[in-house]
Amino acid sequence: MDAKRATFSLEWLLQTKEDGCGLLMDRERHVFFDKLYQQYYARVLAYFRFRVGKSDVAEDLTSLVFERALTHIAELKTPEAAAAWLFRITQNCAHDYFRRQQPEVSLEELLLADRFQQPSSEEQVLADEERRSLLAHVSSLTEREQEIIGLKFVAHLTNRQIARVLNMPEGTVGSLLYRTLGKLRNALHEEGGSL
Repeated sequence: MDAKRATFSLEWLLQTKEDGCGLLMDRERHVFFDKLYQQYYARVLAYFRFRVGKSDVAEDLTSLVFERALTHIAELKTPEAAAAWLFRITQNCAHDYFRRQQPEVSLEELLLADRFQQPSSEEQVLADEERRSLLAHVSSLTEREQEIIGLKFVAHLTNRQIARVLNMPEGTVGSLLYRTLGKLRNALHEEGGSL
């Protein structure tokens, strides 16, 4: 994927005097966007892989997020809100995708994408089985619960950033995470696993 990933060149962007809306783009915004892209590309891609389960669709949606972010970067009020702003765009792209498609989450593809091709030891087999079980339980959660788990543990956002993305109080995010993790813990405990 890294070989395919287009890196935005600051020099090329600066030579382009107008953005898609015909507005002049300043150097500061381009530098900021470049940093935003470098910092969050992997997190956005991981989030989409978690949500849609298909690497090629996740890559397309990630590109769409950064295209929209570049187009609307002037709307960002403060750099401190960048993560929440970017993941709000990410969330909107995911919702648009799911509205157009029947959700086809392939947990097997997700497992195979992250798996090493080396022969498995007994511990690796057990870890793979626990992971498969955990992902099966995650797929049985509500969409909101899956979204919070994805934002917290795949995109590595703080509760405050998740609250901004989902437009809810930070305490509610903490409560939902606590209850959702409790659900997963209980489901795994019933199977004999642990979380």
